[in-house]
Amino acid sequence: MKIELAVNGTRVKGELYDHPVAREFADLLPLELVFEDFNQVEKVAPLGRSLTLRGVPDADSPRPGEIGYHAPSQGFVLYYGSPGRWPGLVRMGRFDYDLDVLRDLPDGIRIRVTPAPLPSS
Repeated sequence: MKIELAVNGTRVKGELYDHPVAREFADLLPLELVFEDFNQVEKVAPLGRSLTLRGVPDADSPRPGEIGYHAPSQGFVLYYGSPGRWPGLVRMGRFDYDLDVLRDLPDGIRIRVTPAPLPSS
């Protein structure tokens, strides 16, 4: 599924992978989330609810430019660095945004996540 993130007035293209966690997240859209930096590798926003972990590995190692879900904290994650392999991490998709700019965004930044608009005919 194609998605769009609105970051400081910039439209960022992204996509969600085809698995149960990403599909359940997609059903929640649109969302406006408030992000904080975590461990100088990712921006995390609380979802306020858990997502299913069916059909995904128990642990994963997301890469920079990927979207994730952190099950223990119920967090939606945008990775600009590599966190390593951890239990409860689920890679949900990817996005196309300058990772240095993402890293430098201040805590408390609001990012809107929506399904991508359909292409016009």
